[in-house]
Amino acid sequence: MQAAFAMQQSGADNLTNQEKLLLKSFENIYKLYVLQLLLLLSLRDKAKEEIEIGLNKNFPTEADLNPNYKFVNNRILEMLANNDFIKAFKEKYRLNKWEVDKELVNYIWQKIKKSKLYKDYMSSPEQSFKEDQDFILALYKNFIAPEEKLHESFEADDSHWADDIAIANTLVMKTISGLKQGMSFNTLPPLFKDEIDRQFAIDLFRKVILNNKELTKLLVGKTPNWEYDRISEIDKLIMKMAIAEFLFFPSIPPNVTINEYVEIAKEFSTPKSNIFINGVLHNVRKELEEQDKLPKNARGKMNF
Repeated sequence: MQAAFAMQQSGADNLTNQEKLLLKSFENIYKLYVLQLLLLLSLRDKAKEEIEIGLNKNFPTEADLNPNYKFVNNRILEMLANNDFIKAFKEKYRLNKWEVDKELVNYIWQKIKKSKLYKDYMSSPEQSFKEDQDFILALYKNFIAPEEKLHESFEADDSHWADDIAIANTLVMKTISGLKQGMSFNTLPPLFKDEIDRQFAIDLFRKVILNNKELTKLLVGKTPNWEYDRISEIDKLIMKMAIAEFLFFPSIPPNVTINEYVEIAKEFSTPKSNIFINGVLHNVRKELEEQDKLPKNARGKMNF
């Protein structure tokens, strides 16, 4: 959707170049995902650094001399730190953001240290893998995923990351929750479940761009109480993408398509757009069925 919208707004006409940008955006989402994992490790490094400072004081306190290593030795963080794929990915793409933006890392770390969540974890006598895992999940959910300063920093690095961060957050949570004690963990799950999944995004992009005139015709006259020209460009695009799925991706049931794009409208459009889009798409679907233009296997259940 972002790629198609950008192409339409810029007036670009080179589909190949725009596809390259789309593929680049997929890569950038994965970078954001890995950066989030690296942030967890940078917080761990910050904790290590504070312990070292305490031990090297001229007049260390009892607490300095007997530091609590529970967070530093957290099993989940250990697994991330020893992951060869993360190390190689960081090196390949030079993901040194946290080495540069130490102030942001420290800001987040100070908030975590003062929290009840952290204090309860550090004082708990339990020493289990599950406790370590639950703590990192809670830490990420409560202090990293919603952090506005972090979002602002990512958006400054890449304007698309403001929208992509939700995907990256989901990948991080799935990765951490999927870890098991003693498992081999030297890679990371891919952004797409398979090549077919990845190709779907490219094919949908092409179908929307190459069939823009035909998709527009199907929308004109289906927007009760609204002239087509008065509809926002993003709403038009959301509906064109849905109609493209109706026509060119028969393995996806139309009801699934409608539900998906209504949710997209809730996220990216105006508060009432989802209701409007839902009604229009149902009307278009009905007309396509009546005119026998809807692929037959798009009318039943999803094919596997």
